[in-house]
Amino acid sequence: MKDSEIERLKGDLQATIRELSSTYEELSLLYKLSEEFAGLSVEEICDVMLSEITSLINVELAVILFWDEESESFLLKKSKGILDDSFIKGKLNSLFYESMKKPRPTVICHIKEKIEPFDFPVRSLLLIPFKGKKRLIGLLLVANKRDADEFFSGEIKLLQSITSLAGVFIENALLSEQMQEFLLGAIKAFVKALESTSAWTAGHTERVTEYSLAIGRLMNLSMDDLEKLRICALLHDIGKIATPNEILNKIGKLEEHEWREIRRHPIIGSDILSEMTQYIDVIQCIRYHHERYDGTGLLGLKGEQIPLFARILAVADAFDAMTSDRPYRKRFPVEKAVSEIARNAGKQFDPEVVKAFLKWVKSAYNIELPQSEVHS
Repeated sequence: MKDSEIERLKGDLQATIRELSSTYEELSLLYKLSEEFAGLSVEEICDVMLSEITSLINVELAVILFWDEESESFLLKKSKGILDDSFIKGKLNSLFYESMKKPRPTVICHIKEKIEPFDFPVRSLLLIPFKGKKRLIGLLLVANKRDADEFFSGEIKLLQSITSLAGVFIENALLSEQMQEFLLGAIKAFVKALESTSAWTAGHTERVTEYSLAIGRLMNLSMDDLEKLRICALLHDIGKIATPNEILNKIGKLEEHEWREIRRHPIIGSDILSEMTQYIDVIQCIRYHHERYDGTGLLGLKGEQIPLFARILAVADAFDAMTSDRPYRKRFPVEKAVSEIARNAGKQFDPEVVKAFLKWVKSAYNIELPQSEVHS
């Protein structure tokens, strides 16, 4: 074999190694992104996507545009980098619509003239349509490479792979959000029907939900946990559907057997929802939201044995119960209700939840906190 042929083979081998190395790196990146995208919301997927793209390719601007089928227009979903107001408010020109219809990316390099709707100079522009399995998601736009005035084939191919992967996860996340909205709508409709049976409980669920979420945010719960807490709060009194109306609407003090009947509603509620096994956190919250932190509640759970959602809900529920009129008593002043909750920290309520509650109530109601120390 001649030396020239050997050199050629060496060159081919090195090129193959470089190509395999590049392919391996791309597959590793896509695998990493698929793990990151799993379980994220649409907003979070877009954030991860833009962060990854701008770290891989040094560009001044990266934008995700969603396609709205109803209005047949683009919506600015996320952006990173320079972006002027006219881009957000102005009408996007035909370039974007044409790019969306093409099976391949639109690449414009070494641009000398102004391109609408940008008010800043655009030197290089890349538009990649991305889809899910069954629906068009929108466009990825990247502009102005800092180290060159053109996009290379390897970069374009990589961004195509990322948008294809993201498109599937975004489609699934959108479907999940739609199902979540439907579920919440159905729950709210059911709760309204339940509360309509008693004038004394109207609005109670919505207020408890508001208070619970305010406490949860101050305890730095994740968005996923806050959504679960929202469902817990909306459904916490579902067990009262089995409580006779004559007890719920009784004027005057309840008898002991009537209190026992009402106290059964957390267990009844959790039993009603027991088939919803994918919402085990919600079921447990509803079952235990009247347990006492010191372990003297109906089912005897103590401290952190009680699920966190239930501990938060217990405070929110008690606050609304005390500050609302009931058939057997008038509402407490807010200050008295707050003092009562603070006094029972470590007894009826989780002290950490009470601390978050006190922080929220001081801001929401502009009142001075009780002087008594919250004990753990």
